[in-house]
Amino acid sequence: METDKQGFTLVELLVAIAITSILLVSVGKIFISSSRVYTTQDVAAGVQQRLRAGMNFMARDIRMAGIDPSGENVFGIEVASAQNIQFTADRNLDGDLNDPDATDGIDESDLEQMAYEYDGNNLLEQVLYKADGSEEIRETLIDNVTGLTFTYFNDAGAATAVLDDIRTVVISMTVLEPAGRDTPVNRTLTKRVVCRNLCF
Repeated sequence: METDKQGFTLVELLVAIAITSILLVSVGKIFISSSRVYTTQDVAAGVQQRLRAGMNFMARDIRMAGIDPSGENVFGIEVASAQNIQFTADRNLDGDLNDPDATDGIDESDLEQMAYEYDGNNLLEQVLYKADGSEEIRETLIDNVTGLTFTYFNDAGAATAVLDDIRTVVISMTVLEPAGRDTPVNRTLTKRVVCRNLCF
């Protein structure tokens, strides 16, 4: 009894290889595209999170500007430019400025002179305090900052450059982060901060 032992022809093999190749290329393109989208979204989420954290950190400190339990108006905003703000606040409520207790180290209540400035690439937090002479701590709060502006407004809501008239600070910050081969992720956040301790 004879059986048919015929196999695939060369043409059939070539067609099968061509179809398989097309499928593999398609799957590879989908994988690469998905990977790029994931990388971009991951970077975007990281940028947004850092931007919000940095903005909230600045807003919290700027909101404290001018806290003065003595009511003598000796604390407040000392420098107010488009890319630099410096202010004082009596955080430990002892009536004077910058007197950290060396026995317990420096904590947040000792940081009574503070500044935030933009150096062209980083947002620098500058914390000034006095303990046995003047000392200065400068830290980078956020890197890859491509824009930071402070705008100042008086109690009528008009823009002002007069230090004693400042009641509100609007902060606008932009961060640019590389995202692999794709276009870098660019995010901007704006926040309005009412300086509740400045006189109204």
